[in-house]
Amino acid sequence: MLRTRRVVLPALVVAIVAGSTLVTRAQAPSLRRPCDQTDQALCLLPFPNDYFTRPDPTTATGKRIDFELPEMPRSIVGKPIDPTEWNRNDGFSPGSEILTFVPGLDLHRTWGTQSMTGSRVGGPNDPRDQIADIGRYLEPDAPILVIDATTGQRWPFWSELDMNAGTAANQRYRDNSAGPASDLTFDESRRAHINSVIAQIQNDEQARGMSFDRSKLFLAWDFTVASERNLTERMLHIRNDAFAQLGDTNLADRVIQGVSPRFSITKVTQISNDPRKQRQVEGTITVPNYLDGPPQPLGFEEDPVEGLPNQALLGTRFFYGPDGLPAQNPLIPTIDVPFVCTIPKVASAADPAHPTLYGHGLLGSRSESTGGSTDRDRERNFMPCAVNWMGFAEYDVANAVHTLLDPSYMPVMADRAQQGFLNFLYLGRALAHPNGLVTNAAFKDAAGHPLFKSNELFYDGNSQGGIMGGALCALSVDLTRCVLGVTGMNYSTLLNRSSDWEGPVIDPTNPGIPSYSSLLYTAFPNKMEQQLVMTLLQMLWDRAEADGYVAHMTTDPLPDTPAHQVLMQVALGDFQVTNFSAMVEARTIGARILQTALMPGRAWTVAPTLGTEPFPGGLQAFPTDAQGNVLPWNGSALVFWDAGNLPPPNANIPPADVGNDPHEIPRRDPNAANQKEFFYMNGLVEDVMNGQPDLACPPGYAGEIPEAPAQFSGFDWCK
Repeated sequence: MLRTRRVVLPALVVAIVAGSTLVTRAQAPSLRRPCDQTDQALCLLPFPNDYFTRPDPTTATGKRIDFELPEMPRSIVGKPIDPTEWNRNDGFSPGSEILTFVPGLDLHRTWGTQSMTGSRVGGPNDPRDQIADIGRYLEPDAPILVIDATTGQRWPFWSELDMNAGTAANQRYRDNSAGPASDLTFDESRRAHINSVIAQIQNDEQARGMSFDRSKLFLAWDFTVASERNLTERMLHIRNDAFAQLGDTNLADRVIQGVSPRFSITKVTQISNDPRKQRQVEGTITVPNYLDGPPQPLGFEEDPVEGLPNQALLGTRFFYGPDGLPAQNPLIPTIDVPFVCTIPKVASAADPAHPTLYGHGLLGSRSESTGGSTDRDRERNFMPCAVNWMGFAEYDVANAVHTLLDPSYMPVMADRAQQGFLNFLYLGRALAHPNGLVTNAAFKDAAGHPLFKSNELFYDGNSQGGIMGGALCALSVDLTRCVLGVTGMNYSTLLNRSSDWEGPVIDPTNPGIPSYSSLLYTAFPNKMEQQLVMTLLQMLWDRAEADGYVAHMTTDPLPDTPAHQVLMQVALGDFQVTNFSAMVEARTIGARILQTALMPGRAWTVAPTLGTEPFPGGLQAFPTDAQGNVLPWNGSALVFWDAGNLPPPNANIPPADVGNDPHEIPRRDPNAANQKEFFYMNGLVEDVMNGQPDLACPPGYAGEIPEAPAQFSGFDWCK
């Protein structure tokens, strides 16, 4: 997906547009002037911006990021972010925010919606906001444009002001007037390029019959989106190399060849006091190590150290070979990665369980797969198995803190996460391989019959396990159906909208631990700079989450990788993973949306249903029969589950703290579990509520639903 985007902005735009590739040769010094003077609020604004690239014929885009150290944001102690790793990228993140500063901006007047009326005007779901009707980007007189320079077509986006902020030269280029003699920063050499950008936008607009008044232009610039190679090359390289070591050198044929990964069973626990669990099996999988040090904690990773588990060593990154790609560490060639599986009570020789990889939540551990998050799955004879999400597991807290205080450390998180993907893929192969875990006595009954099926594998993940799980799904060769619970992408979009990020503390029961955001905000107190730092982080985060892989998650799969189907189950008004990030992901993977899931009035958009936005990239609804009954959909889908919460606010802030967070509810709801089971077994997403709204009421939650009672006086949610 190699596109240069042209941007015309009279406003601050947050759009969905991310970066990464590796070259080890020395970088030539830049010949351009530092900073783009068209937006002087911050050095790197407007952002992303091809002003901060240079030509490079060795990359897939023909360009390379060219940040200079003096241009980078500086922490409160004066330390700039080290641009070295960023300068290996061949473009910017496909999920990047587009940032610029416009003094005194009123977006309602910009879009001409200031006179709209209705009950929601002035509230958190104000219909005047463009996010309530993204299709406004197609209006003939749209005041903000994002143009695909390859196709000349407008690109969908939404515009918003940064609600966390206490919140010139371009006109000289636009009007072809001389630069001010007193301004020594004015860059005359930039005039021709800016004019070419404006001219292309004008030509594209006029070609589709739109008017374009150059004299009203506030700002225009262009940027290049990182290539598929840039985003995925490292991970595909270590995946293919690791599977070749097993004897499988043809992943494209979807035939399991060679041997199973080596494994060791360390503990087997028979369970008699739980109606859903028969046995818990713990062990290790031996995985090739592509990091430059021991990636797991030294010692027992579950042992508490002042309230935290043992921490991984700080700073382990990829070990690179002479070709500039990750290579197996010659001193620590393999690691024994702990895993856990929980065999369902209902599994038997006659009805063996369905093996499922489970992805845990934010900075958590594999033990989540043994708890209530997977009870509904075990009741339906699915066997959850998990390793830790290396890079974003509980033993990575110290690395995460270091990164928030010094974003130069972000490459550590991204590299470790890619090793974490490989750990999951190896566990999956050991489960799917007919000579793998299924042959061990720990997974057999007393008569020696297997209690789970080999040659079968699914993925299920929630929260972080849904976000990172999207990338794992796109990379997986042994499974083709993935359920992503309470999910979304990308992190730079969802952070401000998450109570996990913006809360005053990480854990309300432990007020001595500050929130994640407070660490970054302390290091970078300038409110505009905070948005820029998060967008810079996304350029490397793409290697470690769905945003970098989503274009190849379903159709157009990655090389030597099957196509996948994805079921996204999302909680309306989720406090932790914003619904907006889920909508972006669903549009990107071509998912359909279940049009009956939400009651009338529950959607926050101007359109009565989230599934009928009349613009390219809008979600389509499920098919129906002649009587209007919803039919099962043979493809990827987004399904909202409603626990009575307020819809998400339109701004980049977390939901109001009204009622309980619905984040846990879809995975615990029996009807949602039935939908997952049918999808796994048949490849179809069905309307399990038979035309009625998807009102979620898991066991034990009746007293908490509806979550925002004032909305539903006298309404019995659980009936």
